[in-house]
Amino acid sequence: MSLWKLLNGRWGSGAGETDEIRIDASTNSLQTIEYEHHEIHSGSSFVCVFQDTVTDTDNRTIVTFKTPSGTKYIHIVASVSATAISVARIREAPTYTDDAGVTLAIHNRNRVGTPTGSIVLDTSQSPDTAGSATSYVHDTANPPAEDGTIIAEIPLGSATSPVKSVGGTARGQQEWVLKPATLYSFEIKSIDASDNTHWIELDWYEHSDRH
Repeated sequence: MSLWKLLNGRWGSGAGETDEIRIDASTNSLQTIEYEHHEIHSGSSFVCVFQDTVTDTDNRTIVTFKTPSGTKYIHIVASVSATAISVARIREAPTYTDDAGVTLAIHNRNRVGTPTGSIVLDTSQSPDTAGSATSYVHDTANPPAEDGTIIAEIPLGSATSPVKSVGGTARGQQEWVLKPATLYSFEIKSIDASDNTHWIELDWYEHSDRH
């Protein structure tokens, strides 16, 4: 590494490439925290939560949103739980009835000042509106069909079962980078007729690749 690169906050990253040493805007420290933690500080990290109690076999609790077109991508982790036997799934590009469902609030995880809104689209409104998701419950008319591509699936047990993430046991295994301009559904489906409280939490950050 040359002295010039060092004095100007740059280092070699292989094959002759360099990049800037980045400072976290909140703490004014070198950015050595996990990247998703940094995204909270930068105001690009979001969460939405939906819970509902269903009462019969095949009842579903669903959260959907549509990703916008463009090059800012959604990096998401889905956490789920249920109090009776169920299955949780992530579906890519399911069929749905536009302008159905109920608007679900999304919150910026940086609450300082006036938090910016998410870029994902709520399809329960006409036209589709950025900044919210869409929720469906078992008795909602015209929920998304059980089609599309199932990209993740996990069984859920009983009231004593821990919260599970749909994907793996660490964020690197759990995280999905979603396709632009595509509808996604995050659902829990009851397997038996027991009263069953479903809980879905979606945690993501919005990021454009650096080239």
